Amino acid sequence: MTAPFARGFRLHLRHGQVLDGVEFPNGRAMVMDDPMWGLGSTARTLDLLQAGYPDARIEWPDDATETDGD
Repeated sequence: MTAPFARGFRLHLRHGQVLDGVEFPNGRAMVMDDPMWGLGSTARTLDLLQAGYPDARIEWPDDATETDGD
């Protein structure tokens, strides 16, 4: 049995900036806020991470599904 891989996504912020992110098999998630310095934000779940970015939407590479922030 092989372990599932992490899933990459893009977080589109309301002002147009796009952040690269990843969701890990255990449910944790992170985004790279400042790629120049390697700074990022992490959370226990993708929903909690997205809650920190009002009106952001998630773009998944494997389908056209996007999730709007609340």
